[in-house]
Amino acid sequence: MTKQDRIKKYIEKFSEHGNRTVAQLIIKEHPNLFPTLEAARSMVRRIRGNQGKSKLKYADPKLMKKNGKAGEYKIPKSLNKKKSVVKIPDGTTLILSDVHIPYHDVDSLECALSHIDNPTNIYLNGDCVDFFAVSRWDKDPDARDLAGELQASRQFLMHLRERFPDANIYFKIGNHEERWETYLWRKAPEICGVPDFKLSKLLRFEELGIEEIGGRQLARAGGLWILHGHEFPGAFDPVNFARTLQVKTGVCAIGGHKHKTSQHSVRSMDDNTVSCWSVGCLCDLDPDYMPVNQWNRGFAVITHSGKKFSVDNYRIVDGEAHR
Repeated sequence: MTKQDRIKKYIEKFSEHGNRTVAQLIIKEHPNLFPTLEAARSMVRRIRGNQGKSKLKYADPKLMKKNGKAGEYKIPKSLNKKKSVVKIPDGTTLILSDVHIPYHDVDSLECALSHIDNPTNIYLNGDCVDFFAVSRWDKDPDARDLAGELQASRQFLMHLRERFPDANIYFKIGNHEERWETYLWRKAPEICGVPDFKLSKLLRFEELGIEEIGGRQLARAGGLWILHGHEFPGAFDPVNFARTLQVKTGVCAIGGHKHKTSQHSVRSMDDNTVSCWSVGCLCDLDPDYMPVNQWNRGFAVITHSGKKFSVDNYRIVDGEAHR
């Protein structure tokens, strides 16, 4: 095999590599073939037709590479998709977090829904549906009732729409709603893309005029960011989740997820105040999987216009709302 034939073999094998890289590979495996790296690179360039028009006659048409120089490769196209932020219309927004149907507390829900007559918006801030039947945790087989969970959830959403016909209703996907899609991925990936099995279809969002907010999608009410709380992977269970929101986000924010009512504010050196809130739950306070806890029931009302906002964060005690 001639020297030129050997070089052609390398060029053919490493066709996507630059001239210098191919030359380095040749020198590494055949150190005596060329006196210098530049000599090897020169022959690679010649065979690829990268030494100008006058030397194209020495190039191999099958191996010619138009961009054979270092830096020829472009940054690959990104699969990253920028997530849009949902802007909640100005007015009053009722925040209901962690209802966990069918383990909801009826009296607490009624307390929250009765607190405001005509909210502009109702924001179901994650874990509205428990999806116990498809969770990965060990469970009593007799307690599985997926159809019952879905029916109860539809009934609640229909009640909301009937009770508040003019309100904008938003349904945030929490970690419990994500159980459904995760279950399909693991158990029935073939039907993941079938529209009839999407949560929005099962819960009749379109029919009821409900807007879905994705699990990793964020929303804003005025200058206040709204999160469920599961957006922070591996988040621990703090004493004051509002402080965790402030530390993690650095902005004014409100969340649920931890089933605790809390508030935290800090003032910066330039005299800006960042305040965060966590909202209580509307579900069973002593479930079998955690009979001892420090949860409390609650809800919040945001009044907002432009970038301005105010938050009333309520605890529910004995069926009554207290700030």
